[in-house]
Parts: sequence; C-alpha cells; structure tokens
Amino acid sequence: MNVISRNAVTLTTRKYTFLFFLSLVSANTYFIDDINGLDSNVGTSAGSAWQTLTRVNATVFSAGDSIFFKANGIWVGQLFPKGSGSADMPIVIGQYGTGLRPMIDGGGMSNSVVYLYNQEYWEISDLEITNQSDTEGDRVGVRVEAENYGTVNYIHLENLYIHDVKGIVGHSPAAKRTGGINFRVLGENPSTRFNDLLIENCELVHLDGSGISNEANTSDYPGTTAWHARKYTNYRIRNNSINDISKNAIIMRMADSSCVVEYNLCWDTAYRAGTGNTIFSRSCLGTVFQFNEGYLNRATNYDGCLYDADLASPECVFQYSYSHDNNHGLFWTCTYPQDSNVICRYNISQNDLGNIFTVNYPNTSVYIYNNTVYIDSATSPTIISERNNGGSGNRTYYFYNNIIYNLSSNSSYQFTSGYNRTFENNCFYGQTAANEPFDPNKITSDPNLVNPGSGGIGILTLDGYQLTSTSPCINTGRYIENNGGRDFFGNTLYNGNPDIGAHEYSTTASTDFQGYEDTSIPAEYKLVQVYPNPFNPATTISYELTTAASIHLAIFNVLGEEVQILVNEPQNAGLYKLQWDTGNYPGYSAGTYLIRLRARDGNQRRHDQALVTLVK
Repeated sequence: MNVISRNAVTLTTRKYTFLFFLSLVSANTYFIDDINGLDSNVGTSAGSAWQTLTRVNATVFSAGDSIFFKANGIWVGQLFPKGSGSADMPIVIGQYGTGLRPMIDGGGMSNSVVYLYNQEYWEISDLEITNQSDTEGDRVGVRVEAENYGTVNYIHLENLYIHDVKGIVGHSPAAKRTGGINFRVLGENPSTRFNDLLIENCELVHLDGSGISNEANTSDYPGTTAWHARKYTNYRIRNNSINDISKNAIIMRMADSSCVVEYNLCWDTAYRAGTGNTIFSRSCLGTVFQFNEGYLNRATNYDGCLYDADLASPECVFQYSYSHDNNHGLFWTCTYPQDSNVICRYNISQNDLGNIFTVNYPNTSVYIYNNTVYIDSATSPTIISERNNGGSGNRTYYFYNNIIYNLSSNSSYQFTSGYNRTFENNCFYGQTAANEPFDPNKITSDPNLVNPGSGGIGILTLDGYQLTSTSPCINTGRYIENNGGRDFFGNTLYNGNPDIGAHEYSTTASTDFQGYEDTSIPAEYKLVQVYPNPFNPATTISYELTTAASIHLAIFNVLGEEVQILVNEPQNAGLYKLQWDTGNYPGYSAGTYLIRLRARDGNQRRHDQALVTLVK
C-alpha cells in the first residue's frame, strides 16, 4: 500500500487496533505471509506478500513504513530489518489478520531474535519471540545496540510475548544481558546514548538471564558531565508481566529522573542463578520505581528483595509497591558512600521471609518511611539487616512512620556498629522482636488495620492495609517534606499531621481538589483526583492534558479486564471532569477497580492510573 497523501491505515490485531497517520511523503506497508507469500512479490498487499525473514532483512525501510507479519505464522531465524524512521513517522512492525501473534523463533542461534543496530524511531509490537537451545549462550529476545552514533531516539516495544530463551544463568555482565529485552551501548565516539524508550504490556516468561536489561558505561558518577553524555532519558518500563527468570526481572542502569519503572508484575525470579533482586538500579539519578509487585523471589542467601538501590543510585525513589512471599524482602541497598537521599516509601510487604530491609554498603543518606510490613506467625524474617559490607565509610539511614505488624516470635533485627540510624514515630505491634530498635515516639498498640494479612496476588488486593477510624496511627507520624504527595492508595498527603504506615486516612476531600476548575493549559499530563474514594455509587474523575491527544479512559477490574470505557475520543489540552456512576451498571460489585487514562499525542504515548474502591 503506497500512501502519498495524509490518510489513515487501520489494521486490527488480536488485542489492538493500530491507527497510523502518514504524512505527505511516500510510505509503504509491507505484508509477510509464511505460507502463501513469495519473496519475488512486491510485498505491499496481503495478496502479494513476501514470505521470509531474508527478504525483510535485505530491505532498507523508510520513515513511515509498516511491516506486518501474518497471524499464526512462524519464521525461524533473526529479524534484522534496516533503516530508521523519523520523529513524526516511525517504522512500525506488527501483526495482520486474526489469530495468534506471529512467531519469530531464533532456532537456537546466538545473539538476538529481533535486532536493531544504530537505528531509531521504531515501534515493534504483537510478536511472539522465542529461542530455545540445549546449551547456554548469548541469546536474547530483542536487542537494540548503538555504537559511535550519538543519541538513538524512540524505540517502542509493546505487546510482545517473549518466552523460552536459553541465555546464560549466572552473575556476569554477559549473563545479565541475555534473556528477554536488552538495550546496549557498544562505543561512544561520539557520545552515544538512548532517548525515548518504551517497553509496555509485554509478557516475558522462562528466560535464562534477565527479563529486561540495559547497559552503558557506568564508570562516571550520576550527575557528572560524562554521565549526562551517556545517560538514558525518557525510558519507561510499564505494565509488563515477567516470571520464571533465572536472575533479575528488571535492570535499570544509567537512567535519569525522566525514567520510570511502574505497574510491572514480577514473580518466580532468581531461582536458577541463586541470587538476584527482582528490580534494581545502577548508576541512576532520581529514577522512580513505583506501583510494581514482586513475589516468589527464590534467591538463597542474599539479593532476594523486590528492590535494590545498587551502586550509584542517588535520589532514586522506590514507592507504592507490593512485596510478598519473597525469600528476602522489600528493599536492599548496595550504595556508594556519596549516594544520598535514596528513598523507600509507602510500600507494603506481606510475609516476606528473609531480610525485609537491608542497609548494606556505605551511603550518605537513605530514607525508609511510611511502609507497612506484615509478618505472620509462620515466618522468621530479619526485619532490618545491617550487613556492613562494601568497606569503610559513613552509613546513615532514617526509619520513620513505618508499621511493623509482627506476629512471629522468631523475627529479629541485625544491628552492626558503625551505623548512624534514626528511628522515629514507628508502630511496632505484636511480638517484640529480638533487638527491637529504640524509638522515642513509637506506638506499640494495635494499628487497627482493616484486615491485615489479607493481601493476595495483585496490587489491587491490599485494601486490608488501610487504617480504620480508630487507629492510633492517625495523625501521629513525623512530618516529612517532599513526601510524594500521595499514599499507597492514592490519598492526598497530609490531612493534619501525617499518619503512620502506607495509608493516609481521610474522610473528606483534599482541599487541593477545588483548584482544578482553572481553564489554563496544565503543566503536567496526569489523573488529578478521584473523589470520593471509597465511593458509592458515583465518583468524579478529574484529569489534565497538556496537549491535544486521543484519549482512552477506562475501568479495569482486579483481574486486569477492561469492564467499561468512559472516554474514547480526541480531546484538546485542558482540565476535564466526569462522573463515573456505577448505579447505572448493576454488574459492578464492591471492591477495588483501576481507572486507566491513556493518551496518544502524535507519536507520544502517555498514561496514568489510579485505584478506587466501590463500597456497598
């Protein structure tokens, strides 16, 4: 299909409808059919499709081109198409027809199944990718490499199913770059880095190596001139399901504060390698990790937590996440001495088994506050472990406003000389663990949570960790500046003095809500407020758009199923309010729901979401 004027090309796949607007330059759509195609065909219609990867790999594609593989098809080998798109016209790889995702099978080959080298402005979606072998090797599902290039922009990977890739089980850099998805910088003359990367709605299963990883030269400390020349920017890893991984689910290196890891579900990790925190940062500055869930990390002796602020992670934030049933716990640090303002806040840990909080290497400052930890009677964790590794140096951390709900007589604390630790305004309830720390403002009475220990699989199953109206934790916390502005459940901070734990109790609307009648252009794209929350039967949803965009606002249940679409249309920049009234839909039952806002502005995709509770 040759497009000369601005037209819309719509291709419906198993899950999505792709709508591509192609500008006033020539662009082609190519079709690949493994059964009925011929490489001698022109390839630009389903009836004259190409057949093999060889034909695709021999083509230099242009801005705006699309490459669609037929549903249910299977191709063996490496997919390595050539060319680059442009900022307004990326090159697109996807699926046409109905049925299973087209499969690209590496057939045991080394290197990556899908590969880009010094290429930019690509969207790759709706493929199944695998590469099994009897022996370990340098195998990865998708790899994007840059060498002596400058800035590589806009690589978006969406709705990929990557499974059974026989990489390398181990702890070496070579092992960690194998597995599911890997971005890698090879050479830096000129300085070479990545900008605008998106990995979203992918499923990664049974991988030897890592789930998602990236690499660059980590020799320079975050914030230095050399680090800025190498850093990853606008790198987003969100809404992915990652499980049965030999080591780490997600590795984030060399990222700045524009990068985020969020809404990922990660489980069954680190078994074959023996160690590996589920998600870790390395040489990052101000990167945010939030709304993630990690469970069944199977590490044996160490490195078995949901999060690890690893070497050179100043100002990184780990928040609003759910850690449970891991062989260790929620948060681990392996910092450099100059690492400061590392933050772990408003998370929930349930029945983690080992070291729930580990402060390990030297640092300047680590802040652990407003987390809720539940420990049942059958477990025996070390609630805080000062491992004292990493050589000499200052070790300073602050432990504020946390709830430790401890039913285990075998729990303990491991404190070591040489640490500067401050404990204030925590709630230590239940069993008194061996060596429990001194806290001049601690609470030891029942925090009166709704239903502690009731969390299941899914970050939407945690309403039991909200405070009831009689909780002694309400308004008894320590004030903390720059606290993120919201609690685990989306409530605004603070209403009076802060509460202790991951929930900020509220019976009234935030006063901030009244300010969103302004008609000026907002400064930030986001869901602003859902009020009331909890609600019955109706609540008001407010959101801001910084630019005109195609909007999809929908409601999802705890199973991740879309149950109602509220908005599905283009909208101009501005501030919007609408009412969601469940009384008009008798199928709604009491429980927690997810409101998800998605916007597409040209080639930019953005999203935000919030949890709400319907009570009856």
